[in-house]
Amino acid sequence: MRPGLLVARAALLLTLTAAAPAPALADDAAPADRKPVADFSLPTLDGKKVKLSEAKGKVVVISFWASWCGPCKQELPLLDAIAKKYADKGLAVFSINTDAPKTVAEVRRVVKSKELTLPILLDGEGAVAGKLDPANAMPYTIYLDRQGRVAHTHEGFQPGDEKDIEARIVALLAETPAAQP
Repeated sequence: MRPGLLVARAALLLTLTAAAPAPALADDAAPADRKPVADFSLPTLDGKKVKLSEAKGKVVVISFWASWCGPCKQELPLLDAIAKKYADKGLAVFSINTDAPKTVAEVRRVVKSKELTLPILLDGEGAVAGKLDPANAMPYTIYLDRQGRVAHTHEGFQPGDEKDIEARIVALLAETPAAQP
């Protein structure tokens, strides 16, 4: 095939793909099979309390991370950017740090060095992580639909995961209440 024709076809495919709504990814749970997450409350790095139920009606991304985790520190800026990009479309990101309480200074250093603006919740005692992150994986991400049900979970982060993360969020944001029981 001629290079010019190949480039034209690739451009057309990208245009059509960008215009089409994002489909659910193959490993996402069907709405009828999704299980709800129990409400929880955690303090933020700046001393406020945040409850999961405050995000009722929103798509929620819950990401467990630790200051010593390299992949976590790679994922955090991406989640921060996605939180900003889709906040007005109904997305909430709960970035839950699992470091021990005595290392809060290190958590603050990571947040400052990464210039993060999303709220950082503290789970140093492991109360929430113990219930929602059974393998104690880092990072561990849970995607909730607008009804607070688990649509997908993911362990780890590596470069290239960005597209799947955003596609998953876009698909959940596009779900209509009529499509969900």
